[in-house]
Amino acid sequence: MARRTNDQIFLDRLTYMAGDPPVKVSSKALKDALAWADDRYDKTRRQLIDAGVIKGVVGGVGGSLELMGGTKELVDESPETSLTKPVNAFISYSHADSKIKTELLNHMAPLKRLGLINDWHDQEIKPGNEWESTIISKLARSELVILLISSDFIASDYCYTNELKRALERHAAKKATVIPVILRHCLWTELPFGKLQALPTDAKPVTSWENQDEALMKVAQGVREAAQAMRR
Repeated sequence: MARRTNDQIFLDRLTYMAGDPPVKVSSKALKDALAWADDRYDKTRRQLIDAGVIKGVVGGVGGSLELMGGTKELVDESPETSLTKPVNAFISYSHADSKIKTELLNHMAPLKRLGLINDWHDQEIKPGNEWESTIISKLARSELVILLISSDFIASDYCYTNELKRALERHAAKKATVIPVILRHCLWTELPFGKLQALPTDAKPVTSWENQDEALMKVAQGVREAAQAMRR
């Protein structure tokens, strides 16, 4: 998922605080809610005022802000939804790595319980459903794609030619973020995803850690940071 612009984030929060029907919002209260630096807040506010999207109202500490026309064109979805909607995470992996995949999902369970992510993998396909069309559909709606990299993943024609290709296309179009997770030692750095920042720490393979739970926790922490960045 492409990261939202400062304008969109500003308007999301302002629209949420203004309510329906919209009322004036204290500029100071909005700045405190965004927790932005002065220069970022002032620059974004000025751009939106100059564009006629919001109106600055004199009075009180720092004045107030009022929504004007054109707001809907800059806000992708309702402010409440954009602040709370889980990030759709697609897990791409070889079935040879199913055990590690399950352990990783357990470490990411707190992220699901906190409403940060909604993960999906092909073992959730229901009996009778067309597996390939389901995978393509889920991948097309993903905002975060987690690649579980191993020699088996690279050797899998379906993982490499289909899922990886589509994931990198979405990443290049800024429709999703792709995160490689190195499970086992293999030759991967010169492959198309080799330029992406990998997990866990220093791209040290999960299975080479003395404490594998620690490695998977590091992965979960990295996924959390990516999901939080998407929701800001």
